[in-house]
Amino acid sequence: MKDSLAQEQVDVQLLLFTIETSIRVVKRFQFFLWAQGSLQTFLPHETLLCACGDLDRGNFRALVFSRSVLAPEIEAQMTNPVDGLIGRLIEDWRNGAREPLARSSGPRNRDSSTALLRTLGIEHALAHGCREARGEQSTFFALLGVPAAPTSQDARHIELLMPNLHLALLRIVEFERAESGERTGRRSPFQATLSGRELQVLDWVREGKTNQEIGQILDISPLTVKNHIQKILRKLDVTNRAQAVARITALRAHEGGVETARDMS
Repeated sequence: MKDSLAQEQVDVQLLLFTIETSIRVVKRFQFFLWAQGSLQTFLPHETLLCACGDLDRGNFRALVFSRSVLAPEIEAQMTNPVDGLIGRLIEDWRNGAREPLARSSGPRNRDSSTALLRTLGIEHALAHGCREARGEQSTFFALLGVPAAPTSQDARHIELLMPNLHLALLRIVEFERAESGERTGRRSPFQATLSGRELQVLDWVREGKTNQEIGQILDISPLTVKNHIQKILRKLDVTNRAQAVARITALRAHEGGVETARDMS
């Protein structure tokens, strides 16, 4: 009993540390270092396979973060959205009511994803995703080469970590999109300028405050807060609060910092 309680306390500490260190991830190399550091300690794996986009329609971008150098043909088999490993795992995840997905490539498992895992020489995998309401910025993560068959506790761990995995990957995508726009001469997304009040509201949204709480802090009505948030979503071209926070975090890092609510108070 004591050993079980001690392990649970260790798991909680590792989870909190993994979450805390994920917040600073904005660039791809930072994600790689985080995946091979904090995430690796919490959920050991050999390769992290990620997807971001419209998972239901198969219109997504796949990324691979691996401890070893993968042959181009292996990476292609992993990232092909139609018949590659990422596409098959997403299909299995969707068919399984979008619950955390545990896969072991034993001979008794005959579904398409485990068959491909065997082909790729991967024994165990753990996967989960986050589907946005409109789908365009959904994410999916597959931990490949986990050291043992995933347990229900492993599934719970990846479920707890999913919001942070989701936001970290969105920040990378937004950062790279902003960089690409700058190189091609397009306007930065932040040029759809937020007002000082909108920045204040968004900063408190990032802190997890409700409309009621933000209204009390800024001495405005919850309806006014709601109107500000709707304008923020339109200006940043996103569909919900999480996406807005992810985008503004990436833009702040890219553009050298923007005033926060605390800076302005």
